[in-house]
Amino acid sequence: MASDRIEFGSVLGDKGSDAKLWLLIIPAILGVFAIAGYGMWKMSQAGSLERDAKAAQAQIAELQQTLEQRDKLLADARSEEAIQRSAGAAVSVFYGVNARAQESGVAFAHPAEGAVRAYFYGLTPPPEGKEYVVAARTGSGEVKALGDVVPGNDGTAFVLARDVPGGTTAIELLLRPRGQEGLDGAEPRVSARYPASGARGVLTDAPAQARRGRGTRG
Repeated sequence: MASDRIEFGSVLGDKGSDAKLWLLIIPAILGVFAIAGYGMWKMSQAGSLERDAKAAQAQIAELQQTLEQRDKLLADARSEEAIQRSAGAAVSVFYGVNARAQESGVAFAHPAEGAVRAYFYGLTPPPEGKEYVVAARTGSGEVKALGDVVPGNDGTAFVLARDVPGGTTAIELLLRPRGQEGLDGAEPRVSARYPASGARGVLTDAPAQARRGRGTRG
């Protein structure tokens, strides 16, 4: 007859084995989670470092661009100062281009730098809807606007232009419709000779278009 006695020692022995097994499994599971968490943290750190590196590169590029712009502004300012202090290669007087012109002035030419300093006198407020503009005329008759001219209360004005095109033979003061970009229909007022590169001294001859009342095309 089979024995109905419960073997307490055997049961307790089995439970003890399970407990020992769990004591091994649980730390292993915790270790896996710890390793996974550490890996995720490292990945997050790597992503953060990559973002920080890209942000730093963008800041460096922006700083470099700012420094380049600053250097360009400084170079332009020094060049402009040098031009203003220089007497120029040649100087010429503005002559009237039409009988109504009352304006006058002097132009200091810097052909090596492609620049001109123009001083105007006897300017009156421009007619309603008009504005003064200084322009360069080439030997072929093309005209390029160099800058607006705003008369002061004493009727004087000064313009420093640094983009005089090659082949320029004259600097002109014109009246054009206010806000117009081109020079179509602009009215020449006075004109001064602009020398070719290498010419120096005082240019006393009037430009070819002086007192002829010619229109412009530009």
